[in-house]
Amino acid sequence: MNTEEKAYNPKIVENRILEFWKESKFFSPEYKKERTNTFTIILPPPNANSSLHLGTMSGNTIQDILGRYHRMIGDKVLLVPGKDHAAIQTEVVFEKYLEKKGIKKRDLGREEFYKQCYDFCILNSDIARDQEQRIGLSADYSREKFTLDKDITKMVYETFIRMFEEGLVYRGKRIINWCIKDQTALADIDTEYKEEDSKLYYIKYGELIVATTRPETKMADVALAVNPKDKRYSHLIGTSINIQSIEGERSLPIIGERSVDPEYGTGILKVTPGHSKEDFKIGEKNNLPIISVINTYGKMTYGKYKGLKIKEGREKVVDDLKKLGLIEKIEDIKHNIQICERCKQDIEPLISYQWFIRTKEFAKKAIMASEKEEIKFYPKRQEKNYLRFLENIEDWCISRQQWWGQRIPAYYCGGKETIIDENGDITEKILGCGKIVASIDTPKECPDCKNTNMIQDEDIFDTWFSSTQWPYTSLGGIGNKDYKEYYPTNVMETGRDILFFWVARMVMMGLYTTGKVPFGEVYLHGLVLDKEGQKQSKSKGNGIDPADMIEKFGTDALRLALVSSVSPDQDFRLYEEKIKGFRNFINKIYNSARLVFLTLENLSEEDKIKIKEYIREDKMTTKVNVNINQEMTDHTRNIHRFMKKFEIGIAAFEIQNFYHHTFCDIYLEEMKPHLSQIESKAELLNIFLKNILIMHPFIPFITENIYQALLEKNLIDTQEKIIMYEKYPTI
Repeated sequence: MNTEEKAYNPKIVENRILEFWKESKFFSPEYKKERTNTFTIILPPPNANSSLHLGTMSGNTIQDILGRYHRMIGDKVLLVPGKDHAAIQTEVVFEKYLEKKGIKKRDLGREEFYKQCYDFCILNSDIARDQEQRIGLSADYSREKFTLDKDITKMVYETFIRMFEEGLVYRGKRIINWCIKDQTALADIDTEYKEEDSKLYYIKYGELIVATTRPETKMADVALAVNPKDKRYSHLIGTSINIQSIEGERSLPIIGERSVDPEYGTGILKVTPGHSKEDFKIGEKNNLPIISVINTYGKMTYGKYKGLKIKEGREKVVDDLKKLGLIEKIEDIKHNIQICERCKQDIEPLISYQWFIRTKEFAKKAIMASEKEEIKFYPKRQEKNYLRFLENIEDWCISRQQWWGQRIPAYYCGGKETIIDENGDITEKILGCGKIVASIDTPKECPDCKNTNMIQDEDIFDTWFSSTQWPYTSLGGIGNKDYKEYYPTNVMETGRDILFFWVARMVMMGLYTTGKVPFGEVYLHGLVLDKEGQKQSKSKGNGIDPADMIEKFGTDALRLALVSSVSPDQDFRLYEEKIKGFRNFINKIYNSARLVFLTLENLSEEDKIKIKEYIREDKMTTKVNVNINQEMTDHTRNIHRFMKKFEIGIAAFEIQNFYHHTFCDIYLEEMKPHLSQIESKAELLNIFLKNILIMHPFIPFITENIYQALLEKNLIDTQEKIIMYEKYPTI
């Protein structure tokens, strides 16, 4: 630290400190291999298709604060970094990238597309890694993993094969989210909702009136459902009703279903298991048939409407119903529709052949782990959501119709074909003897009929299938040295929006594969909002570029802004003025440090020895401020308490408030007239050093800079070369 520089230049200092860190092995747990108590965080791998956003950097900052804190309290710390291939998200991004160059996915072919997409991800991974390091993330990059690494893929395949052989995974016909544009199944997290103007059609079903937004699927109705508590219709449960409609005269059973909302429409639900996820559940429960009248291309398959797009088919069906006098009325409404997160096109719930995991038994074990308190949640209330998801879990669709990702290692004897008949019913036929084999390598022949024509499944795994195995695959898997030492890990820090899709499933897969929970504590953070409380996004133009903020105000200021208001599960606002305010606090630290160093200039070696002795024995003269010793003790106790409870935001506020007001505004001012005394100099340096150590996990760059200056000037008695291995102040 150059005391002659009156203004703090974070860019110069942080770049120098970053290079100092990168040139060493300080972030490796082997740097202090004599330590025995491990603290491990497997970092949520960001998508390898773009640069990092503020949400990821917020998580990285929290993870790094925990890692640095635990190093300083004596733990052997490992933060494992990685990048996620992010199947559908990356494929869509890369396709758009190719389109700008005038290239279509099909023009390249599957193998070349995969190769180029891989290179694209590696390039973006390099950029993301630079950003992680720039934010100060003290991860061990010698252990960095990519979800498509060969060893990772091998372990993912082995899990699938084991599940297949145990009958826990199957290929079956169920309803899924289907993106008509991208021609693939989607997880719920790959979709979003938008409100649009729509219509509610009141249609006559015999003497009953049914309200629906989807008259085009009327021909696929297999029942009517009413709430058993609805006195208007409860007497009809168990009977049938004859209806006359476009499809001719037929009879529909009337069933009781508690999920039917008596207040919506007329309180009667038309049950269409082939085109509604909710109706599919009702159909399963009541053993109802399934009829499909829309295909995977979003076109009608029924009678004279065959070939029409969905909205065209809706108009024609409504016209025909009007001609038959079956439309009671039509209302204009606002309606939330499900769309693909990437292409923004409507999602169609469709019956499709996909690969599914039977999740019920997995879920039971995950629930038991929570009940035994093997996992703790921050905030505690999220445990209820976790349990609710597991208690109501459905079979998990793990297949996707894409090219980018791990291809499912299932082989069909002679291949397979999917047949859709004129009624829209889907059947799948294995062309050989009907044998399906799960294998890492292509089988030479069918084990049953000895056919040598074994065709691999075209689908890839849902990216969450590999990601949910990340805690143990990233450590090399069962038997690996890192796995033996660091698994189960300590903390999973991630966004609350993926509690179900990732956290709960990691617990299920961890228990299945290793017999242990993958982590003991789960910290869930909220979203980063703009100044007005809106979600930041590029499309809205309200996002903040982390690189710009670091350039303007420095990394330490951005880190404090990212965590100062953070609380488990709570969204928080971040804007430029806020970051600027923390830049001013960093400047105050620098200016106060200059004053401390100026009081310690031109010391004799004898004086330095005395100062080191005071600090080593923690002597306090307390001649000036008799309260500072107790205040420092209380402050230290508070920070330890906050850190153990994951109250990162409160700890950050406490640190800033104590240093700014108690240390600078009161103590430092009262000490100024007495700094000619060597005892007072020693006390000042002791209190100052404790504050620098306490602040280090939160603002690592300026504190490292100050620490290195203390080492250079031989003002502290230590064997350490870096601040993060100094002992954190104790009470």
